[in-house]
Amino acid sequence: MSKVAVASTDGIAINEHFGRAEEFWIYESDEEGAYQFIERRKKTLEESEGDHATTVQLLADVEVVLVNKIGPGAEKELRREGIIALSVSGTIDKALSAYAKRGKFIKNNALLGTIKGCQASGGLGCSNRCK
Repeated sequence: MSKVAVASTDGIAINEHFGRAEEFWIYESDEEGAYQFIERRKKTLEESEGDHATTVQLLADVEVVLVNKIGPGAEKELRREGIIALSVSGTIDKALSAYAKRGKFIKNNALLGTIKGCQASGGLGCSNRCK
C-alpha cells in the first residue's frame, strides 16, 4: 500500500497547482489497482502563506503527489523528501486507477531520475497535455 496526495478543490478533478492548493485529498492504493479515500488535509492560514516546506511537511507520509501543475522549486523540495510529484489532468478516479496499476514502475524510474517531464506520468498525462 502506498499513500497518494491529490491537489483538488472538489474531490473529483485534479485541478490545483501545488503551491496554491488549500487542501489535499489522501488516498491509499495497492498494486492490484485498488484505492480508497483516507482523509482530507487542509493547510492552515500560516501554511497557505508560507513557503513550500510547510506543505511538504503536511504530506511527509505520502509517496506521490498528483497535481495539475507544480513549479521546479516545490518539486525539488518534495523529491528531497522522497516524494514524487506528477503533473496530471483529469479525474482523480482515472488517475488513481492508472497510478495504482503503474505505481511501482513510476516510483522506481522517477526516483532514479530516468523519466522526465510528461513521461514521468507513466501515461497518466501531464499539464503539457502530452499523452
